[in-house]
Amino acid sequence: MEKYQLKIVEIVDEINGIKSFYFDKPTELTWSEGAHVHLAHLGYDAGELPNKNWLRHMSITTLSSENRIGITTKVPGSNSEFKTKLAEQKVGDELILFKFGSRMFLRHMNQPIILLSMGVGMATMRPVILAYLQDRSNIPYLLNINVNSSGEFLFRKELDPLTGEDYHNEWITSRAGFYEALTNLPEKSAAIYYVVGTDDFMKETIHFLNKKGIVNSDIILDRKDEKLSEYFSYSQNS
Repeated sequence: MEKYQLKIVEIVDEINGIKSFYFDKPTELTWSEGAHVHLAHLGYDAGELPNKNWLRHMSITTLSSENRIGITTKVPGSNSEFKTKLAEQKVGDELILFKFGSRMFLRHMNQPIILLSMGVGMATMRPVILAYLQDRSNIPYLLNINVNSSGEFLFRKELDPLTGEDYHNEWITSRAGFYEALTNLPEKSAAIYYVVGTDDFMKETIHFLNKKGIVNSDIILDRKDEKLSEYFSYSQNS
C-alpha cells in the first residue's frame, strides 16, 4: 500500500463552515470520478496500532485531470479529534493520503443517472457531474438533487451555469421537498441512483426508492460490499 505525504497548497472557505483542502497531485497518481481516499494526520501510524481518531475515509472532490486532489468537509465538526486537527491545518502543512478507490464512478449503461445527496455530499457528486459533462456516452441524461436546509448549496455557483438539456440540478431546502422531488422524478427509463449522505438519509432514501419500485441493484452507495446489507435490509424491514 503506497502512502503519499502531501502538502496543502490551498484552503478554500466554501459555505457554512465547509472547507476545501487542495493538495498537489503526484504525477503517477490517477483515480476515477467519485473516488475516495483515507486522509490521516502525520503521526497517525507512529504507535503499535494506527490511531483511528486521526484518520478518516473521505471523498475526493476533484477529477484526476484537474491535477490536484481536493477534499471538502465541514470543520471542525463536533466531537471529532480528526476534524479539530484538520481545522488547525494551514497551507504548507502535510497530511497522509492512501487507499484510493472508487465505487461511485459513472455507469455508462444506457440508463439515466440520478444523484441524490444531502449537504456536503455534493463533494462526492461534483466530480461525477464533471466526468459526465466530459463523456456522456450511453448516459441519456443526468439529474442532480441536493437537499440542504440552510439554503446554501456547495458548488452551486460552479455547476448551475453548466446545465443544459441533458443535465439539470435541483437544490432543495427541506426533506419534504426532497421526497416530493423523488415522487415527481421522470420515468423515461430505468435510472441508476447514486445516494450520498448520513446513514439515516441513505436508509430513508433507499426505502423511499424501493417503494417507488426502484430495485437495489440500481442504487449505488459509497460503502463496502459487506456493509451494503445494513442499508438495504433496513428498507426491506421497514
